[in-house]
Amino acid sequence: MKLTKKLLAMALAGVMLLTILTGCSSGKSGDRLAEEYMATFLSENLGDVPITHDVPEIKTVAEKFDAAWLNPKGGWNISSRASSADMRYKALQDVFGSYKSGYSVHLYACEVDSKQSELHQTMRVMSTIGYGLSVYSTSFTSLTAAKCATRLVTRGDKSYRIAVIIYDYTAG
Repeated sequence: MKLTKKLLAMALAGVMLLTILTGCSSGKSGDRLAEEYMATFLSENLGDVPITHDVPEIKTVAEKFDAAWLNPKGGWNISSRASSADMRYKALQDVFGSYKSGYSVHLYACEVDSKQSELHQTMRVMSTIGYGLSVYSTSFTSLTAAKCATRLVTRGDKSYRIAVIIYDYTAG
């Protein structure tokens, strides 16, 4: 009888351990979790502005992404000057063409360790905020909403976290 109780107790402990281990996941993808961290960062810095994650264009940017777009210092090798004939920049403008007027669109990217948590990756990419690539910008002063999205991209043996933040000056 004692042996049976010990075996049942061990089996119950095993089931509880499995429940705890599998129950810890929020069920969200790594990209979605990173987007929620970005939204928290933005809401702390932008105040009471609604922030959403509905930027389907990030998928296209992730598919086109080339590690050569970034320089070793974390900046972009893509010129955003109006006089530039950089076809990569023009391609990015085409991707975000629906945000030409009344929006500011900024891309961020950096190399990350894919084994690190999404929080760590988000902190890393948000630390490059001064190195963003402005795809579109506007001179409006009344921000009404913001959108953010991110993707983890692997090229060869390196991983990159790409993020876009779109500041909306048209809603309201």
